[in-house]
Amino acid sequence: MARKCALTGKKTSSGNNRPFSLKITKRTFRPNLFKKRIFNPLTGRVERVKLSASALRTLKKWIREGAPEEEVVAAPVPGAISHNEEKHRVKKDKLTPKQKKELVAQQEAAAKAATDDKNAEVMTGETSEKAK
Repeated sequence: MARKCALTGKKTSSGNNRPFSLKITKRTFRPNLFKKRIFNPLTGRVERVKLSASALRTLKKWIREGAPEEEVVAAPVPGAISHNEEKHRVKKDKLTPKQKKELVAQQEAAAKAATDDKNAEVMTGETSEKAK
């Protein structure tokens, strides 16, 4: 990839160094570029793009103002698969020990409630509305 902003088109330009002695030497002016991962609504994929700092500020401004979806980077479309999901590198949510205990307790309570419902059906000989 060249040193060029995908949004504004800023690229490396050339000029002169002018020190106190006024001896002219050539130099380059490079744009302030960053690699960013951005959702592309046209393809439905997350893409890595080089953007200048001014382009990032422009995107933030468009999002604040509520610009049309074609111009603004939006949240991923439901059902769209990101690059990390394709590579099976999805970060899993980590639970604290307290959250793990609560989750186990909820699962046990749900299992107990299900067995209680089945026992009640067997004893009375009636089926619940959920089974229908």
